[in-house]
Amino acid sequence: MNQEKELEDLILQTLSFYEPMSFSKIVFDMDTELLKTYPDFDRDKMLSILTKFEKAGLVQKQGEGTESLWIRTLKPRSQSLFKKIKMFFIKK
Repeated sequence: MNQEKELEDLILQTLSFYEPMSFSKIVFDMDTELLKTYPDFDRDKMLSILTKFEKAGLVQKQGEGTESLWIRTLKPRSQSLFKKIKMFFIKK
């Protein structure tokens, strides 16, 4: 389980907020020294991690099939406690 968390962190560090990346670009931009420590890391495992990130809202997928691109997204912040209290008392 710890190994999977490290792989997830590696993929998140590689993904860009500004430019959608293809599968091959993600692999080329990864740290090769860290990849050597995971000999069982393959395409299927990476696609499952990217799908998990899509469901969590961390990445957005563009395109289908071999032309898929992924871009990292910012998770929306939750409202602050002050805003929640303010909205409770000041209803529009």
